[in-house]
Amino acid sequence: MGRIYCIGKFQFDSYKEYQEAMDDIDKIREISKKMDINETGVAERLYTLIREGKINFRSEAVGNDYLLYLSDMMVEDYKSLSRTSVTRRLANRLQQLSPGQVVGTICMAGAIVCFLIFFGSEYHDQQKIREMERIKSEQDISAASDWLSAKVIKALGMGGDEEVTEENEDAVLTVQTATVENEVHSAGLGEKAPEILPQFQKLYQQNSDFSGWITIVGTGIDYPLMQPVPENSDFYLDHDYKGEEDINGSIFLDARNDIQSQDDNLIVYGHNMKSGMMFGGLEQYLDAAYWKEHKTVTLQTLYDQAEYEIIAVCLSKVAAGGENDFQYYDFINAGSEEAFQLYVKRLQGMNVMGGKLDISYGDKLLTLSTCSNYTQDGRLFLVAKKVS
Repeated sequence: MGRIYCIGKFQFDSYKEYQEAMDDIDKIREISKKMDINETGVAERLYTLIREGKINFRSEAVGNDYLLYLSDMMVEDYKSLSRTSVTRRLANRLQQLSPGQVVGTICMAGAIVCFLIFFGSEYHDQQKIREMERIKSEQDISAASDWLSAKVIKALGMGGDEEVTEENEDAVLTVQTATVENEVHSAGLGEKAPEILPQFQKLYQQNSDFSGWITIVGTGIDYPLMQPVPENSDFYLDHDYKGEEDINGSIFLDARNDIQSQDDNLIVYGHNMKSGMMFGGLEQYLDAAYWKEHKTVTLQTLYDQAEYEIIAVCLSKVAAGGENDFQYYDFINAGSEEAFQLYVKRLQGMNVMGGKLDISYGDKLLTLSTCSNYTQDGRLFLVAKKVS
């Protein structure tokens, strides 16, 4: 094999080709000393001189590479000139406009930007809504599948000790999955935790903060219910049900609540989004007619499903923490009938719907809480009692 001569990325089979390339490189260096390649138009002039044969290169490889380099520089020149030209034309156009026309143009540009921002936000929200619908559909399909599997097993007459055949293997696996114990939510050592509902097992496996589903028919509220750990109780203010950052946040249960033992009052939070997402629609409950038509809240926890009836629509604010302040978001368990009656009395005073509250000691409650701009640090919250 003959000797190969190299100059950077170029390779030559003979010393003559190597020497010709070196001469061409020296020529390029001399050109660069005399002409600033970064100056607008220089690359184009050099490119033209080479194409017309007024500048010659002995090495085809080096010559072609330099031509390619010049063409890239020409493209950058054209981009720069285009930007400058547009800017100059815009500046000239603005100089020709009257002050009123300038203001109008700026307002028009601002409106276009606002529209694009709004469109982007709407698209994001619609994507979230479609995702929630897909999840809800999947959990309905899962529930139907488990019901069907149970029917198949019963029809086959399968007992706990029977041998699993190829025909019933899938059915057995489904039943086994449906009876997975939730060790995390176990109430005490050695105590068997209740079974997670079949339609929620997949979501719980994806994120153990998943605690159920909340729905108010006709309001747009139809969301997964999350519950953060106490050490990070505000996590779902800006994270979705998958734990990913999201300005909408999630609907989430107070970290202090226990869905397994069923506290006296389950407190659920959500952002009051202008788009209507999350708890953005709760403000409509300030209209008595709307409240009367949308009283029923369906709350499915990991373990069961219950219906609640909204009995109070209240306006409040974040309390300063004084002895006489009413902190509705701290009422989780009454502890005594006296404490419960004091809570009801305070609640009665905040209920914008008026009238006596249909509520008794021992009732299980559900509170839906969101922000309100009726005052600084304002809060809007609905209280519902369990009816089934």
